[in-house]
Amino acid sequence: MRHQLLAQGIAALAGLAAAMPIVAHAQTGRNAPAAASSSADALPTTASNNFEKRFAPLYATVFSEGGRFSGSAMSADLQALEPILKRTKAPPLDFFRLYYTQATIFNRRGMTDDAGQAAQKALVAMPKPSDPQWAYQHLELSIASIRWLADSGRYEAALKPAQALAVQYPLSQIAKLPTQMRWDNSGPTPQPADYPTQLQILGVYEDLGYVLHEQGQYRQALQTNQWLLPVARERLQALGETPRLRGLLANLAQNSYKLGQMDAARKYLQERLQIALGAGDHATVYDSYFQLMVLAHEQNDPQQAHQWLSTYEQYARAQGHSDQLARAQQLRDELNGREAAPPAPQRAQQPAQQPPQQPPRQPKR
Repeated sequence: MRHQLLAQGIAALAGLAAAMPIVAHAQTGRNAPAAASSSADALPTTASNNFEKRFAPLYATVFSEGGRFSGSAMSADLQALEPILKRTKAPPLDFFRLYYTQATIFNRRGMTDDAGQAAQKALVAMPKPSDPQWAYQHLELSIASIRWLADSGRYEAALKPAQALAVQYPLSQIAKLPTQMRWDNSGPTPQPADYPTQLQILGVYEDLGYVLHEQGQYRQALQTNQWLLPVARERLQALGETPRLRGLLANLAQNSYKLGQMDAARKYLQERLQIALGAGDHATVYDSYFQLMVLAHEQNDPQQAHQWLSTYEQYARAQGHSDQLARAQQLRDELNGREAAPPAPQRAQQPAQQPPQQPPRQPKR
């Protein structure tokens, strides 16, 4: 699970030069069955196997530990294979393998919009795994596509896999899921086993609440997250992962804020703050103090707003964080300026300014 609301994903990475060498690693690649490049090389060139002869070495390069390649060149080489599959009316698995590899490359390049589109094409081409060896990759892509599509603003598309997974794995059954994955080494190629994990499915429900919120369905988002909270609290405590509640509590605070439930928003932020203090998560501590200050200011409680700001400053001083001390002074000046400003003329009811954005979601669970 991870911070959700107002997520920026990993789009900031898109500024990196597209032709920079990419180092292959085992993050996604280890989950993928090894490509039999030697077998592909032995095949005679025909219309039906020309794809395999060209795809196998690309796939092996992408998913070989430590392999280096140009991301833009690899994307172009993979894209050139799609017409071959369409001409030969290839089986769904071949389309899935191609789009899965494309999505992996786009993700590594920080191109979440393209990664989401490739993932969506893969899941349309093969809605259900046709080969057990690819079942985990299918699940992995279904989960990742929610994040990628949402980060690209394609919330309706992101809802589909989120809701499908929620139906497949009800909240009431999460405790029966494995606590962690393992690798089955009984065959020639290690295969992932014991999945999905409890954390993966808890993350899916958190994604679902995030997407609903971003669609403006605040009440449905709040309801989804409220259903999730007791289950997540119990499961994360059992797993020794209580600090992971920080993201869900931030989401609930945002949902409540949008619905004008300020007391509830404050309660969720305070619980988030206490967890962050216990975990030594300085960034979340500062963010929680800040948002509590903003919330108090918007509720016309200047004394409480200044109290939260003073606590922010005391924490920064205790931690020796000079940059945060400087920011506290800037916040104090701004807060004083806002309090001294004459009241704005009354207009038609407008929603109060939303507290600052939450930190970006973590790129991987």
